[in-house]
Amino acid sequence: MNIQLANVLSDLSGVTGQAIIKAIVGGECDPHQLAAYRNPRVKASEEEIAQSLEGHWQPDLLFVLKQEQEGYEFCQKQIAQCDRQLEQYLLQREDRSHGAPIPEEKRKTRLKNKNGNKPQFELRAELFRMTGTDLTRIDGIDVTTAMTIFSEAGRYEPIADRKPFRLVVTAMSRQSN
Repeated sequence: MNIQLANVLSDLSGVTGQAIIKAIVGGECDPHQLAAYRNPRVKASEEEIAQSLEGHWQPDLLFVLKQEQEGYEFCQKQIAQCDRQLEQYLLQREDRSHGAPIPEEKRKTRLKNKNGNKPQFELRAELFRMTGTDLTRIDGIDVTTAMTIFSEAGRYEPIADRKPFRLVVTAMSRQSN
């Protein structure tokens, strides 16, 4: 279609990108009307967005866009179902935190990534509840990496006098034995 929306929006799966794509699929093709869907947090102006939306509105390309959008939405629904299943699984696991509150996240900005496919529930809290240890306090480990470590290493018995890193090493060595 020769539109250049990705040049002005960093994330087409974000609020503005999805609103514009859904409007295009719904039949809207006026660039200024589409630019009006701009979320105030977007750095590009409505005029810049409108300029990026000038293109060829051919029916076959609109059909392809519709197919791609439906595929994207289907995948998002599948991911949401996986998140719900994972959350249910985690809730069934033993509470090894003994009711202790999860430690405050001290490095919010350093490891903060885009939400992307981040689970739609508080995974860090569930991992803490299941393990009794906040693995994200180890440099370089975010909640997704902690979940990977837990799923690969399996269950382990926490040793109270060891640091979190040693717990991970202990869990990993038990898995390989």
